[in-house]
Amino acid sequence: MKVLEIRQEAELQELRSDWEILLRRSASNTIFLTWEWVAAWWSIYGKPGDLRILAAFDENNVLHGIAPLRRQTVRKYGQNVFALSFIGDGSNDSDYLDFIVASGYEEQVMDCFRAHWTKELNEGTLLLLNEIPQASPNLRLLKGLAQQQKMICAENEVTCGTVRLPETWESYVSMLRPRFRTKVRSVLRNLEGRPEVRFGFCEDREQVEEMLPILFELHTRRWAQDNKPGVFGWDQKRDFYLALSLLLLDRGWLRFCWLEWKGWVVACQYGFAYERTYFQLQEGYEPACEHWNVGIGLRAWSIRQFLKEGLREYDFMGGMGRHKSDWGAEIKLSKRVVLSRVGCKSLLFCRGPEWQRHVSESVKKIVPEKILAARRERLERQSSAAFRRTQIGHAARRSGREWMRKAASHCYFHFQLPRFVRSIRSRYQLAVAPNGKWPKISCSRRMETAARILCFHRVNDENDPFFPAIPTELFEQEMRFVAQNYKVVSLASLLEHLEEGRPETLISITFDDGYGDNYQNALPVLQRYGLPATIFLTTGSIDSREPLWFEQLALALKKTTREFIDVERDIPRRYRTRTQAEQLLSNEQIFQLMKTLPDADRREWLAEILEQLGVSGDGERDNKMLTWDQTRLMKANGIEFGGHTVTHPFLSRTTREQADWEVSECKRRIESELQEPVNFFAYPNGREEDFCTWNKELLRRAGYQAAVSTLWGANYRSTDRMELRRGGPWEESPELFASKLDWYQLVNA
Repeated sequence: MKVLEIRQEAELQELRSDWEILLRRSASNTIFLTWEWVAAWWSIYGKPGDLRILAAFDENNVLHGIAPLRRQTVRKYGQNVFALSFIGDGSNDSDYLDFIVASGYEEQVMDCFRAHWTKELNEGTLLLLNEIPQASPNLRLLKGLAQQQKMICAENEVTCGTVRLPETWESYVSMLRPRFRTKVRSVLRNLEGRPEVRFGFCEDREQVEEMLPILFELHTRRWAQDNKPGVFGWDQKRDFYLALSLLLLDRGWLRFCWLEWKGWVVACQYGFAYERTYFQLQEGYEPACEHWNVGIGLRAWSIRQFLKEGLREYDFMGGMGRHKSDWGAEIKLSKRVVLSRVGCKSLLFCRGPEWQRHVSESVKKIVPEKILAARRERLERQSSAAFRRTQIGHAARRSGREWMRKAASHCYFHFQLPRFVRSIRSRYQLAVAPNGKWPKISCSRRMETAARILCFHRVNDENDPFFPAIPTELFEQEMRFVAQNYKVVSLASLLEHLEEGRPETLISITFDDGYGDNYQNALPVLQRYGLPATIFLTTGSIDSREPLWFEQLALALKKTTREFIDVERDIPRRYRTRTQAEQLLSNEQIFQLMKTLPDADRREWLAEILEQLGVSGDGERDNKMLTWDQTRLMKANGIEFGGHTVTHPFLSRTTREQADWEVSECKRRIESELQEPVNFFAYPNGREEDFCTWNKELLRRAGYQAAVSTLWGANYRSTDRMELRRGGPWEESPELFASKLDWYQLVNA
C-alpha cells in the first residue's frame, strides 16, 4: 500500500468522489469528515503550505485511507512546536474528527501512515489529534503505535451530549422528566396556537443568505446578556458558515430552522442531518422574547419534524449541561490525543496539562474553600469586565486610564493652563491624523469662526436617576469657566458672527424642554456671569402643567409595583421592573423602541404601557415646567426663547400635517405669550434619525431662521442653518469640562 501526500487545494478537489465512497466504507462516517465540510473549512481557515492530507492506495489504486491533516505551529508554556492536526480542529466548529479508513483495513492503513510520519516525528513534530470518537477503531491503533515506538501519548476526554430518538413524538416526550415534559408541551402549544407565529426550514440559497446574518445577530445578542462575546465576532467564522451552508444545502444535509412572529425571526437553530443523525451546531434567539421560551419552542418543533423525517439521533455535540440533559441527552465521549517522540519540549506539551491539573488539585486541598471561591469569583468578574471593555471600547471607565485622565485635567485646570491655551486656540487650530504608532499633529492659522453650542436640560440637585440633571454647583463652575475663557453670545449673534467669518471661537448656551429649574437654578448663575442663553420650549407641557410623555414613562416605571410588562410590537418583548436597575434599563429600552415607531403608534403604545404599569398620576412631576410668567421674567433678563414643538414627538416619525402643526403652533404660542418673534427651533431628541429634509422645509415655511440638533461638532459658515451642531461636553467635574472643551475647540472636534 502506498501513501500520497496532498499539499495543494486543487488535489483536494480532485479527490472528491473517491473521498465520499471511502467515507461510507469507514467506521468514521460523520458530517465533519465529508469532503464538503473539509473543503469548506480549508477554503476559509486554511493557510497556504499547511495542507498535509495523506491518501493510502492499494496496488490497484483503490483508496483505502485518508488522514485529513494540516500542519500548524502551536505555542504553549512559552514554547513553539510544529504539529500535525486534523482539518477542522481549532475553530470550535468540528467534532468527531478522525482518520477515514475503510472497515477491515485499519491496521494496514494506520501502519502506512505511521511509516510516513516517522521522519517528521523524529524531528520533533507532534501529532495533535482532537475530538476522535471513543468508539473509533483508529484510537486503539494510535495507542498501539505509541507503545511500539516508545512515544509519549497524552489523552484527555471530551464530553458530548446526544439523544437517542424513538420513532414518534409522543414516545420522545414521554422520555423527558415530568416537569420539563409539561413545559415543552405547553410552550409548543402556545406558539402553534398563535396565528402570527410561523416555523420553517431554509430551503434555498436565498433563504440561507438572508437567515445567516440573523443567526449571527441573535446569537451575539443572546450571549451579550451574560457578558460573553459569542462565536461570531470574527469574519472568518461568518464566511465559513456561508461557504459550508451552501455546500451542504446542495447535498440536502443542511437543517437551518427558524421561528418568526409577524415576519420577525425571533429564534433560529443551525445544524445538519447526516446518516439519520441531526448535529446541532449553533442557535440564537431574541433575548427580549425569552419569556416566550422561543428557543425551547423551536427545538421542540424541529425534533418533531426530525422524527417524521426518520432521524434517530439528536446530537448536541461538544459539552454537557442541564440545557442538554433536560432534552434527554446522555454523555458520549471523544478523545484528545497527543503523540510525540520523547524530548523535553514534547514532554512539556504532552504532560504539561496533566501536571498543571495535579498542581491545581493539590492547591485545592491546601487552600481554604473560601479563598478558592473568592478567586473564582474574581476571575469571573475579570472575564465579564474584559468582555464589556471589548464591547464599549475606549468609552469604558478603566480605572487606570480614568485616574490618568482625571489627574491630567486637574493639573490642566489648576495650573491655569486654560489662560495660556485661550490665546492659541483663538488664532490657531490643530489637525491630528493617524500616523503609525504616534499621531501626526499639524498646526495652521484659524481662518474662520468656529462656534460651539452647549446643550443642557435640567439643573437641580434632586439626584434622581430617572430624571437626570446637572447639579447646580457643577453648572455654576462650568459657566464660570466659560465666562472667563470664551466669548459667549446669543444664538442670533452666533449666526451673525458665522456670516461675518472672522477667525474667532464662540460659545452659545441652550436649554431644551423648558424646565422650571432653568428659572430657579440656572438663571441666577447666568445672571451672575452675564451669560446669554436660549431656552427651547415644549409649549404643551407648559400649558397643561403635566410632565412630558417620556417623563410620564420614567415616573410610571419608577413607581410601579409590577414585576414586568409585555409589549408585543415588532417582536414580543418583556421589560422587567423588579429593581431600580431593571426599571432604568427598561426605561432606556422602551424609549429606544418608541423612537422607531410612527408617532400615532408611539402614543398608542405609550398609553398601553402606562396602563400595564398600573401607576395613577400622583402629581410628582406636575408643575415642573416653566410658567409663562417665568419666561417673561427671563426674557426681561436677556434670555432668548425658541420652539421645541408642542408635545415633543420625534419629527421624522410624524405625518407632514402633524409636524406642520407641532412647529407652527409652538411658534405661535410662544410669540403670543412673549410678544416677540421666535426665530430658532430645537429638534426633539435631535439625532440624525430624529429629523429629516422635509422637516427642515417645514421650519423654513413656518418662519424659523435656524434649527439646532444634538449632532456633535462645531459650526462654521458652511454649516446648514437648519442643522446646527450642538452638544457637551457633559462631565462630572469642572476640570474635565474645561480640558475637554478647550481640546474640542483647539482641534475643531
